[in-house]
Amino acid sequence: MKHIYTKLLCSLALGTACVLGASAEGKKAVVVISNDGNQRQELLEDIDRIEIGATALTIKNVGGASETVDYTDIDRIMIGAEWTAVQRITAPGEIAVWPISTTGIVNISGLEAGTAVTVFNIKGAVAANAVATGEITSLNLGQLPAGVYVVTAANQSVKIIKK
Repeated sequence: MKHIYTKLLCSLALGTACVLGASAEGKKAVVVISNDGNQRQELLEDIDRIEIGATALTIKNVGGASETVDYTDIDRIMIGAEWTAVQRITAPGEIAVWPISTTGIVNISGLEAGTAVTVFNIKGAVAANAVATGEITSLNLGQLPAGVYVVTAANQSVKIIKK
């Protein structure tokens, strides 16, 4: 089911990219963020087309090179992101938590140092606590049993799955 939603979002994002690429001042980019937190980025002006396949997204460059990413590996896609802001994967005031499905390490960005981070289990009990240390704070949840957890920080919450 996630593949259907990813394909739909890719289609909508592609339409947005055409509009933004034609009217935006400055450099715009396509950023694909994988479930493991890795980012792939490409300037919109360097992209010939984005192909939305049955199981994967392919970005084809003007020069002929291409890169294909399986939908199962994609956490999110940002089209029309400011090139200078590509390293910031959240809007101001928002947190990002990745990967959403993990066997241990979870990363959190968008927090000021000293911000409390709490991980709750599905029953609402505190499973882990931490304090943000800087731009990216990493939590090791390897000791927790498999299940669904909620990471809460700065009045925001993100659901994750511990495998």
